Amino acid sequence: MIRLVIIDDHRLFVDGIKAILQNESGIKLVNGYDDSVDIHKMLDDDKPDVVVVDMYMPRKSGIMLSREIKSYIPKVKFILLSMEVDSLFVAELESIGVEAYLSKELDASKLIDAIKRVYAGEVIYQATSLLSTEWPDVLSDDFHLTDREIEVLEYIKRGKTNKEIAELTNRSVWTIMTHRRNIRNKIRLLRGSR
Repeated sequence: MIRLVIIDDHRLFVDGIKAILQNESGIKLVNGYDDSVDIHKMLDDDKPDVVVVDMYMPRKSGIMLSREIKSYIPKVKFILLSMEVDSLFVAELESIGVEAYLSKELDASKLIDAIKRVYAGEVIYQATSLLSTEWPDVLSDDFHLTDREIEVLEYIKRGKTNKEIAELTNRSVWTIMTHRRNIRNKIRLLRGSR
């Protein structure tokens, strides 16, 4: 039996997953939390095999929670869900040891399949790159990136994690994540208009 925990600030999402798993043999949803979860208590009480966590939450991001939990119990498997999966985050997630990075819009059967595959030791990344391999094109004035965003993008290009970029730029990790999101949105907006 796979012991599953979900961390998401939308209770409706947690309840929806619980309903989906009621008739699913082999997976037991032991608990659902928002981003104020006490991770040590959760790990001790629930003993999860797999944690499904939302990438963006108001108090703590999925990346932050993944890093904290992995540092405490590395064997816990992680599935990060986001409305928009993007390769800008892949290096960061791989460095933490996150096993899966998937779209929050995937259907129930695919989420169940992903939980089983991750538990079995697979790594699944569905991120697609919004960035051209021609970096000078991305850094052109057309994208209207700020100086700070260009600086962050240069560090991303070198494979730096959010934490490393935050330390190098004297900013918070949350600020760096915001820059990443803004970069992604600007690139998507311009490319979508072409």
